[in-house]
Amino acid sequence: MFDAMFCTPAVLSATDADAWLREMLRVEAALARAGATVGLIPADDAASIGSACVPELFDAAELGARAVASATPVVPLLLDLRARVPQASARFVHLGATSQDVMDTALVLIARRCADLILGDLWAVGDLLADLADRHRGTAQIGRTLLRQAVPTSFGVVCAGWLAGVDEAVAGLVRARGRLPLQYGGPVGVHDTLGAAGPRLAEALGELLGLPVPTLPWHTRRGPLAELGAALGAVGGALATIATAIVLLSQDEVAEVAEGAAGVSSAMPHKRNPARSALVLACTHQIPGLVATVLASQPVELQRSAGRWQAEWPTLTTLLRLTAAAAGHARAALGSLRVDAERMITTAGRPVLPEAADLLVDRVLEEHRAARP
Repeated sequence: MFDAMFCTPAVLSATDADAWLREMLRVEAALARAGATVGLIPADDAASIGSACVPELFDAAELGARAVASATPVVPLLLDLRARVPQASARFVHLGATSQDVMDTALVLIARRCADLILGDLWAVGDLLADLADRHRGTAQIGRTLLRQAVPTSFGVVCAGWLAGVDEAVAGLVRARGRLPLQYGGPVGVHDTLGAAGPRLAEALGELLGLPVPTLPWHTRRGPLAELGAALGAVGGALATIATAIVLLSQDEVAEVAEGAAGVSSAMPHKRNPARSALVLACTHQIPGLVATVLASQPVELQRSAGRWQAEWPTLTTLLRLTAAAAGHARAALGSLRVDAERMITTAGRPVLPEAADLLVDRVLEEHRAARP
């Protein structure tokens, strides 16, 4: 019922149960290949394991139900995976790993994919704002502080401010995405079953999965996920600022902007509601609480958390979905935005614009162009 409002099709597909299963199996297959690369697994056994890591051979819903008994879906997954490989190969499944290695790395792979999708919409949002800022650099608008009329600015400067906020949030998300690392350390993070070969296998695994390999496993240091959560929170804040302004400026009493594809009312045919902006706010309203949950998961009891770690999986899944939806709705709202420049100018009293207005717009546009991939 609510998926289309609170997620995008691409991110929903990248975070659903099948996606988690796919990435967990991807980790197990890559682990077998990495083991063969460093000489810990015979090549034929690694190939047998890889051939069995096919998502269609497993039932994600059933694995989830069986996961309750061990508080992780990795345990039932391994039972089924070992049953699908030749007996001689089964002992090499999950080589030197623990459940957290698989879950954390699968989460990292999912998060990096979703971040790429979110960033695509955010760059489009930025480009739309850059166009608005440039086109309306000369459109006077009354500034409003504490929701009261203040002194004139320009709508171009306002849009440039929104753009700067989005670009700052984008930079944070790019940074957080790039710092999401491989997790591989075994039961207590010291490769105890592999000895000196453990770090070599980790390097090979990181190369296969395209992930940076940290100096130490990060099972007791949740900083990478905290940074991701905070970055998604910053994105939500930047988008909520824009959506709030559109909602306020599109009121009948103000009517300076309007969504071009406005929503309708079930009871009042005359109404045209800022539906996309409302959805941005509905999504971003939920984000701070989820970020707080991610941050609250940082304390770890000794070598593995009992409960906080498990809480990260659904929390970050929902956080990625809501951020993606907010970015998509903001893109749609800005893409159809109608600006009543004459009404803005009239309300502002047709003032002479501040001398710095053009300079400020130019600086933000220059920074946006320089950062754009």
